[in-house]
Amino acid sequence: MSLLMVRVVRITDRAHEMARDALCFGVHRSFTIAHFHYENIDLAMMSQGFMPGYTEAELEEIEGSVAALVQDLSAKIEDEVIPQGGR
Repeated sequence: MSLLMVRVVRITDRAHEMARDALCFGVHRSFTIAHFHYENIDLAMMSQGFMPGYTEAELEEIEGSVAALVQDLSAKIEDEVIPQGGR
């Protein structure tokens, strides 16, 4: 394998690692916020991706109602997730 190919593979591996780290960071922060604000939340069930008691339409409505808030929070924590050199 050429030196150029080795570098390309390393860059791709690093990009995947950064994406995984960002995902983990976001999930961790979400669980922390949920746990902080909701004393009786079932974090184990939340970790499985379940939202019991909601229809698909209700979940879509909830997602729509929080979309602007998600954008605001994402913008505020972007520098923690995306390194400055990546822009």
